[in-house]
Amino acid sequence: MKVENSKRTENMDTKKNILRFTVSMDKNLLEELLRITGQKKKSRAVNVACREFVRMKQKETLLSLKGNINFKDGKNEYDNN
Repeated sequence: MKVENSKRTENMDTKKNILRFTVSMDKNLLEELLRITGQKKKSRAVNVACREFVRMKQKETLLSLKGNINFKDGKNEYDNN
């Protein structure tokens, strides 16, 4: 019984940043997402897709700064044209 309790506590600790909510989405889109991500669980597939989307948007933001940051004397200066 102690093992089960410690296991439950361990799972709760690793999942404390998990938010549960209901999502309505296109069935075909979800099936394609599961196929592309290789995930079997819907929640994991959605998490993978969300992480990838955020990463892609962050990359776009960084790339949009190209040419706007100048380095002079070891310090950067942001040109806000």
